[in-house]
Amino acid sequence: MGISSVKYYDLKQNRTQNYVFSFDKMLDPRGNTGVYLLYMYVRVLSIMRKGNYEGEALKTLLSDPEAKFKISNKSERELAIALLRLPEQIDLAMTDLQLNRLTDQLYEIAVKIGEFYQQSKCLGVPEERSRILLLEATRKVMQLLFNLLGMKTIERI
Repeated sequence: MGISSVKYYDLKQNRTQNYVFSFDKMLDPRGNTGVYLLYMYVRVLSIMRKGNYEGEALKTLLSDPEAKFKISNKSERELAIALLRLPEQIDLAMTDLQLNRLTDQLYEIAVKIGEFYQQSKCLGVPEERSRILLLEATRKVMQLLFNLLGMKTIERI
């Protein structure tokens, strides 16, 4: 977690601005830090584990042709829109040579997950399957961004 947090702090800096080294800022569990992002990633996994959406159960849900996203509130819509911005942000990061665009995307998704948790119950509701699909999409996008940034993910805190 520590090494990934240091990497994230380095990469989120805009290459055209002055760099200030600070372990306190790198390892802060709140705000735009690697620790916070990994915590939000682990929360997604935790909800999926609680609902027993792992392994075969998740594969079954993903392969079900009847399983579809049904966006039912603002927080779901905003999270889905943040996920859909991924190709655009990757393209802009490559074009402008600014990796901080990917860190900004990762942080935006983490913030939207927090808002989603506060406003939407995922388990034990009629929208459960749709929300689990949204969480799985979120997990995949976050994992891809972590990999592109050279950060290792964790399963539990």
